Amino acid sequence: MNDKTKDTHALSRRRLLRTGAYVVGAAALVGVAATGADAQVAKKASQRDAGYQESPNAGKSCSTCRQFQPPSSCTTVESPISPTGYCRLYAKKA
Repeated sequence: MNDKTKDTHALSRRRLLRTGAYVVGAAALVGVAATGADAQVAKKASQRDAGYQESPNAGKSCSTCRQFQPPSSCTTVESPISPTGYCRLYAKKA
C-alpha cells in the first residue's frame, strides 16, 4: 500500500471509532433518561399497599408528615390523600 491509502484507512478507522463512541454514549444517555422517567412513575406506593386510611392514627396524620404535599398529595403514596389521613409510611416532620 502506498502512504495515501494508509492514511485513508487510518482516518476511516479513527472516524469509525469516534462515531461508535458517540453512538454508545447517546444510547447510554437515552437508557438513563428512560430509567429515570420510569423510576419517577413507579416510586409511589398504592394507598392499599401503604395501609392508607382516611382518619388519623394515635395523633399521626398526613398533615404532620414530611411526605405530605398540600392540599392532597404525597411524595410516597398515590394521590389523592386527605390531610387528616394516615398510612404506615408516616414520617413526622422535623
